[in-house]
Amino acid sequence: MKENLMPTITTNHRPIVYDVKRNDVAFIKIYLDDLNGVQVTTSPEKADEKISAFIKKKADWIHERWEDTHKDLYTIDQLALSEEEQKIAYLGRSYRLIVEKATQQTFKFQKGKFVFHYLDGWTEEEAAEQLIRSAKQWLYEKAAEKFPSLSEVLVETEEDHTRLGKKTGQHIHLNWRLIQRSKENIQQTIEDLIQEKTC
Repeated sequence: MKENLMPTITTNHRPIVYDVKRNDVAFIKIYLDDLNGVQVTTSPEKADEKISAFIKKKADWIHERWEDTHKDLYTIDQLALSEEEQKIAYLGRSYRLIVEKATQQTFKFQKGKFVFHYLDGWTEEEAAEQLIRSAKQWLYEKAAEKFPSLSEVLVETEEDHTRLGKKTGQHIHLNWRLIQRSKENIQQTIEDLIQEKTC
């Protein structure tokens, strides 16, 4: 069985990385592995262009299924200005989010809560978009800071490629969104990737 390195397609600015396995089948089969993401099985003769076109055609379904499987990792994308009692997950705990108008835009974690300040002249939509961007950037930076300390192997942070992570040689690439889960959960994911498990 021949295995290709991870091709990538991007639709609506959202990447999908997928693994292709060549086997004696007459069609293209897609399987979403809870850990490793999109797995494609097809015949040795199937052209790469046809595979990527098929993945693009199924992109909305792939994202929907993936996010439905890992709902806790995507609540960050639903933050809004008008909602009350919003919380942001970080290392397995949920912390209250405070949203206030101010003369300077900031996003910080202080005294056990997240605080987002937005400019008075912004529309609600502009402020909500900046809130989501700021929260995701903060979590990404924390993932890059915390992940390496959770394992003896080299762990690097990667963008959300519709998978929890990937083992490459002796390195582990971990989806930044996992920083929302507990240390124990993250360490188990790292161990599963080291062991090359499938789900």
